[in-house]
Amino acid sequence: MTKSFKIGEYAIGGIIRVERNKDVITVEALDWVSKQTIMEDRFHIERSGFLNQIDHFLHELTTSYYSDKILSHIKSQMLKS
Repeated sequence: MTKSFKIGEYAIGGIIRVERNKDVITVEALDWVSKQTIMEDRFHIERSGFLNQIDHFLHELTTSYYSDKILSHIKSQMLKS
């Protein structure tokens, strides 16, 4: 499952993409024009505290408002089994 958030000037690169493949959630900051990855991190959902790690990384990429929106999406949609 993949979801892109086109945030614009309030995020590094302008686009945040979140993807889940089995037990790994990948969070990427993409350049608005080229769609090339600027920053990326992977989080294993089996490890304790992974949501806090994702939250911390999102705060590096964008504002608190958008971090909360993206984390809410991850919790509600991507963590469904």
